[in-house]
Amino acid sequence: MKTVKEIMYSSPRYCTKNDSLQNAVKELSEANVGSLPVIDVDKKVVGIITNRDVCTALGKTKKGVNELKVDEVMSKDAHVCKPEDDTRTALKIMRTKRVHRLPVVDKEGRLRGLLSLNAIVRDVVGKEKPELEHAGEENIVKTLRAIAEKKHEHAHEFVL
Repeated sequence: MKTVKEIMYSSPRYCTKNDSLQNAVKELSEANVGSLPVIDVDKKVVGIITNRDVCTALGKTKKGVNELKVDEVMSKDAHVCKPEDDTRTALKIMRTKRVHRLPVVDKEGRLRGLLSLNAIVRDVVGKEKPELEHAGEENIVKTLRAIAEKKHEHAHEFVL
């Protein structure tokens, strides 16, 4: 069983809660990623911001992207894992919390990496029996199914 450290992105992009939303959007775009861990001055993870958070926030306010701070938009409950966790543990967190990505933190909560479901999938591609490495409730398909079943509040009524 591989550890998170073996397949995580060890130099993830991130932002701070005091950054402008415009800077966070630029970082998301330049890195071609869907989320950024949000850190404080000690590099401790204090939240996460996703492209969906950005769209939702901008849809609910008249403020522009340059008028908002990351702190106003981010999810303050970032679900994390540790470098020494095995991938089954990480998949269980992703499945139960219904998230695609986990900031990887050390014992003090400082950002050390980022683990995505995509990285786990890429790690098993081409293996003869990948289901054996990720069996049971913590397998990739069950995790992806749980995430796909996530209930989102969608605004289907538009005011013209």
